[in-house]
Amino acid sequence: MTARISKSFPCPADVGTTFAAISSPRWAERKAEVLGDGSLVVRHEERGDGGVLLAVSRELPDGVPGYLERFLPADGRVVHTDDWGPAQADGSRRGTWRVDLPGAPAQVGGEMRLEPAAEGSTYGLDGQAKVSVPLIGGKAEKFLVELIGKLMVKEAEVLRGMLHG
Repeated sequence: MTARISKSFPCPADVGTTFAAISSPRWAERKAEVLGDGSLVVRHEERGDGGVLLAVSRELPDGVPGYLERFLPADGRVVHTDDWGPAQADGSRRGTWRVDLPGAPAQVGGEMRLEPAAEGSTYGLDGQAKVSVPLIGGKAEKFLVELIGKLMVKEAEVLRGMLHG
């Protein structure tokens, strides 16, 4: 079984400005400051074609159900990797994202997009969570996509603050 997620939200700045914010090491620093999630840049790579890879280690939020704790990393940290491609002809950006949960029988990731909008841009994420544990896999997948959705809302607030500030 697999649980799917699809979320998007408006950004008050154009694609280029928004992309510069979410693909820089400052993005992790700002999330650590505002969300208190201990975000740290693990890898930042700017490619010649304009694409950017940003891998950020972060703490899992509180409130993980007990039935999942034994499957999660002992140090409570995961690595979230965004791999953005070059700008498209219309100015939009596409990329992939994934969350690595060391030692956990889970796969979490998908595609992301940043597109021009009438007033600024729109950031969107589509993906899935797959947990290979009999009996609780579906429940764990549902929890993970709900968690990702909540984190995305919080990150949207951080991003809007960065773009306004």
